[in-house]
Amino acid sequence: MVGEGGTSGGLRFAVLGPVRGWRDGVELPLGSPQQQSLLLALLFRAGRHVSSAQLIDDLWGDEPPARATGVVRTYVHRLRRVLGAEALTSVGGGYLLAVGGGGLDTERSEALLAEARALRADGRHPEAAAVLRTALALWRGEPMSGLPGPYAQRQRREWDERRLALLELCLEAEVEGGRCTESVAELAAVVEEHPLRERLSELLMLALFRSGRQAEALAAYRAADRRLRAELGVGPGPGLRDLHGRILAADETLSVPTDWTMAPIPPEPTAPIAGADPASTLTPAQLPAAAADFTGRQPEVAALREALRESGSVPVAAVAGMGGVGKTALAVHVAHGLAAEFPDGQLYLDLHGADGRPTRPEEALAIFLRSFGVVGEAIPAGLAERSARYRSLLSGRRVLVLLDNARDAEQVRPLLPGSPGCAVLVTSRTRLGALPNARFAELPVLPAGEAVTLLTRVVGAERVAAEEEAAGELVRLCGQLPLAVRILAARLACRPGWTIARLLEQLTGDRYRLDALRSGDLAVESSFRFGYDQLDAEQARAFRLLAVPEVPDLSPAAVAAVLDRPEPAAVELAESLMDCSMLESSANPDRYRYHDLLRAFARRVGARGCQGDGPAAGPDEGSGALARLVDHHHAQVSAALGASAALGASAARGGFAVGEYLGVGALVSQCAKLPGRSADTTPGLDRLAELLLGCCLLADSGHATRPLGHAANALLHATLEQGDRAAEARARLVLGRLLTDVGSAPSALAELLRARDLCTTYGLSQPLLALAHSSLAACFVQIGRPDEAVTGFSAAVSVWERAGDRRSLAAELLNLAGAFARQGRFDAANRVVDQSLVISRELADRELEALARDSLGTIAHDRGDHDQAVAHQRAALALADPDDHRRTGRILLRLGESLRAAGRGAEAVEAAGRAVDALTLDGDHRGRGLALAALGDALADRCFGGPGPTGDLARARACWAEAHGILAPIGSPEADRLLPLLGGDHPAGPPQQRWPSWLPA
Repeated sequence: MVGEGGTSGGLRFAVLGPVRGWRDGVELPLGSPQQQSLLLALLFRAGRHVSSAQLIDDLWGDEPPARATGVVRTYVHRLRRVLGAEALTSVGGGYLLAVGGGGLDTERSEALLAEARALRADGRHPEAAAVLRTALALWRGEPMSGLPGPYAQRQRREWDERRLALLELCLEAEVEGGRCTESVAELAAVVEEHPLRERLSELLMLALFRSGRQAEALAAYRAADRRLRAELGVGPGPGLRDLHGRILAADETLSVPTDWTMAPIPPEPTAPIAGADPASTLTPAQLPAAAADFTGRQPEVAALREALRESGSVPVAAVAGMGGVGKTALAVHVAHGLAAEFPDGQLYLDLHGADGRPTRPEEALAIFLRSFGVVGEAIPAGLAERSARYRSLLSGRRVLVLLDNARDAEQVRPLLPGSPGCAVLVTSRTRLGALPNARFAELPVLPAGEAVTLLTRVVGAERVAAEEEAAGELVRLCGQLPLAVRILAARLACRPGWTIARLLEQLTGDRYRLDALRSGDLAVESSFRFGYDQLDAEQARAFRLLAVPEVPDLSPAAVAAVLDRPEPAAVELAESLMDCSMLESSANPDRYRYHDLLRAFARRVGARGCQGDGPAAGPDEGSGALARLVDHHHAQVSAALGASAALGASAARGGFAVGEYLGVGALVSQCAKLPGRSADTTPGLDRLAELLLGCCLLADSGHATRPLGHAANALLHATLEQGDRAAEARARLVLGRLLTDVGSAPSALAELLRARDLCTTYGLSQPLLALAHSSLAACFVQIGRPDEAVTGFSAAVSVWERAGDRRSLAAELLNLAGAFARQGRFDAANRVVDQSLVISRELADRELEALARDSLGTIAHDRGDHDQAVAHQRAALALADPDDHRRTGRILLRLGESLRAAGRGAEAVEAAGRAVDALTLDGDHRGRGLALAALGDALADRCFGGPGPTGDLARARACWAEAHGILAPIGSPEADRLLPLLGGDHPAGPPQQRWPSWLPA
């Protein structure tokens, strides 16, 4: 049985019963039933990427829990500890499990089934039956027993059915092999268990007849007839009726054990074929020449070779991808590598699926038949007859068929061989999901390194080595698309005097980039045009409009907003574009994006007109799409912030993924820079400012800071040009809050003072004024001016009290408590926190309660009561959302400081290390620097306070050095403290940068 012997160093799993796993013969603890269900989903897709969304669907179906993503991540983390990091890896928003061939008992059962079928085809029925018995022994009870979830249930049903089919095949082989008497008892029991499976009744009748029990065989027929009529209201099928008649007539041929159900199709004669040239014994070798500069693609090559070597059926591998991505080059390369394994020939045909003149299947079949010498009238007239002749011709032969540039599955299906031995490799821009028995591969663009290697192979190593940075930029501007890289490489190769930098100058701007990507008969735009011309009018409109927003990707709801269609219809359109390789899925499989060059092409056709004869996607259509997308995100933000009258309480967090912040930042920047602003056609500045401020309040990740900062800068310029004071105040408020977060307090102070003055001077809304007071006060805390901080927070508290916004009030009270503590007014601080706690408990708000406990910890720490501080901070940690890496990281940072002060060194090191991890995940650049400094301090304490672990001082210095490298360039005062700790030989660090990059002028 699989797993108990195990090969050295290999993982083995058994799922045909309770799920079990082994490494080197030692059984592994696989965790809870639901964790095993997740493992099962990965096992059956071993070697393939499985997204988190798919795993959530596998485990919970339509009713996932609120924290489904976190649960999946936890299960994967636990399994990785058991299976090994090399076996279970994270890939592009999902996971990939690597298990060696034969590492699963289901694979063993399939291999044994294929072996048994081969033995039966040779007439070796007893041996086939023995092999099938071995396969049946792999079942150890109900498959995947006890595993919950819809995916496990589906697999359980499927493998129950497969076992029954395997048993049926085994009993058939035993009866055909002459073990009739021995099989009767088991057949009778199986028929009783599965009374409606007519084939089992046939086998029982045949076994009884061959055992000399004709009367009992006829009685078995009558019993089957009664069951079928009682249960289904129908009589026996033709197989049972025919066997009944033959038994009644005592047909002597039934007494001879022959394979009357699975007689193999005799192979076509190898003598000259009728209609063929008598002198010809053709072995076609039609593969085009392989590209001499073929580069990379090792995982794809290996996967395709494995797929095409599968036995037991006709393996079909289908490669899909956008125009110019290298599908044909890959397929031809793989086919040449396998040619020796198909000695009877290699067929190749370009089916012209993308250029508007697809080859009809009957034409393709005529070409293939002529390749084997079938000529003239010997070629049948109709599609069905030609397909049958083609399959007969290939039966018993080993031929590789490469079908390039297929339009759809309907074009390919008649060209598939019918019997094992052959293999088919198909390329298409369309995903051929309807192709039977196919393994599918989606071909991405080349990784950056492989794209540079391709450039080097064409241009020469010396030229690329002389301009490495320019070469990297060149392939980036090509979008790492192989066709684009080849075109530019060819232009450089033909112009030895050109530098790569000179060619880069021609690629600035989407408008000119497509024009530059043309060489001889090769052109990226022509390749894209073939795909575009196949779209219907609605698809073409979607293709043009979705390219208008300059955002990294779009969610399904955002797609619906841009297209002004209901979400189901919009998603169907987006999926149809993906199927045509005119749109891609992003790292998150539930989002859509363009390849850079495809976006440039879409924007070009949008400006020129639709499909050559329709109206252009002009400024109004594009501006309307942008306005709808802004409205969509504005509604999202408003819903996430809740019922607060203001643009949110200062405690509001979450509700957006990092990708949404990137998209909103890019969208606001794009809209703010639109020329000739009109309230009728472009999103208003006030709308953009409200959206941006809402995102800033919700942002719970440092990864959001940069895109929102750049957007705020662009928006500020637009508001100054238009004289929109309310939008200006919001833009400056966003800049000030973000600058405070990254530690650039002087710049933050200037923006926040101006924002507050705008609110008071122009009588802007009270909630906006409260937010300005609160944000300015937080900046005063950071620069050590607690008196002014108390004044600001108190003003904000008054506004929230008048507005009746209890949640905002509770959060602001905590800010005020922090300012009181900075003044040394600890009793006042505690009273204010107590008020906030009362409100948070009234609202049953765990997040607010976590903030309150963290505030109490800070107050206790400042008073010198460090053990009490630790208790409060641990309570805050328990209440905090573990997926909120920023808040968790900052609580851990303060916990580490309290533990150090309490003399609990080992715990301090652990807390500081966790803070580094959390703030790194969050993308909080400054926070990571502070956490590294704290970790260095905690490690050093263990050395100077007593005998610490070997290497702690070296680790401390490494942490301090890394922290200094982060904090010094941004002008953080903490960097000055670190420099003496690093010793005199440590450089003072690079000169202070303009930090951050979006710092306002």
